[in-house]
Amino acid sequence: MKKLAVLLIFLLIVSACTPQYESDEEVVQEEEEQQQEEEEVTQIIPNRYNEDDYQTIVPYKPSVARGTITSQISNSYDVDELELGLLRHAKDTFHPDDYLFQEGQYLDQGLVLDWIDSLNPPDKDNPNREYHEENPRIFSHVLEHNYLVRAEDKRVELGGIAIGIALKSEYRFRTEIGGPSYSVDISYDEMLEEGKEVADSLLERIRDIEELEGVPVMVALYRENSSNAIVPGNFVAKTVVEPLSTSVEGWDGINENHVLFPSDEAERDYYDQYELMNEFTQEVQNFFPNYTGVIGRGFYEGDELRKMSINIPIEFYGQQEVVAFSQHLYSLLIEYFPSDYDVEITVESASQQEALIYRKAGQNDPSVHIYE
Repeated sequence: MKKLAVLLIFLLIVSACTPQYESDEEVVQEEEEQQQEEEEVTQIIPNRYNEDDYQTIVPYKPSVARGTITSQISNSYDVDELELGLLRHAKDTFHPDDYLFQEGQYLDQGLVLDWIDSLNPPDKDNPNREYHEENPRIFSHVLEHNYLVRAEDKRVELGGIAIGIALKSEYRFRTEIGGPSYSVDISYDEMLEEGKEVADSLLERIRDIEELEGVPVMVALYRENSSNAIVPGNFVAKTVVEPLSTSVEGWDGINENHVLFPSDEAERDYYDQYELMNEFTQEVQNFFPNYTGVIGRGFYEGDELRKMSINIPIEFYGQQEVVAFSQHLYSLLIEYFPSDYDVEITVESASQQEALIYRKAGQNDPSVHIYE
């Protein structure tokens, strides 16, 4: 009975974090039909349950360039960080209290691919290795986010856009179909210079789109990691361009980093967290000797750790093992990790995600979700 009581308390903690919604809000948004006629469409803004997140409009409208990013950026970690990081940085300009989020509705796939091709060195007629090494195609992708504002008569309209420009740290190429693959490392300075030139060119093209002429544009430059890395790259600079302006006045540097634990970089530059992760890993091994490894990914702003994401792949032989192991991780999170940054632990088997234990910065008790 004592073990059962512990389990019930544990599950109550999990259920307590279910969000509560209030009434939704109806709004009207103008949409252009294929015949170029404008039509008013009534939509709903669901009430948000986290004040740090953007509200969105339902039905949800996917980006008109949907899917293009995965063909342009090979590392899935970079894909995720470019999208989520652009949202994070946009909040400084388009605050969630004042703006609604919508995926990009103006830069479609054909336009994006055309811009990428035209702003990179040509390669079709110059297949030799020396040409590629001297003229790397650094500009990978441009991601568009839209930010809407409420207007009179329950209308919403475009209030600004954010543009994320993805730039390579490593340029991979072939000189012939089916031939060997080569790579060239792109220095930080070369990447940054290229990114600023691309931003100037893109801004002029964006202003040629009538709907985007008179809105502020936040532009952020993103440096990708190598294609086989298991942590993403990071944003390096951003700027805000005022409505009607076609030039960038200056850039603000962004000092952030994604760090793999364990790694030589973590041991060299973030030794305290490196040792903490080693101790945590040892505790996991003591409880569950057949684990296959603990992988940590730390997100830093400057020297400050903001989030530690930990993945633990383990083979389980029953649901009770999952519950018992999750209880142990719950205790370890409290014991080892301070509450001044977010911590997220995912537990996975070969077939699925088994459990999630997480705690936001400033909270005392973690939350737990066990998948069935």
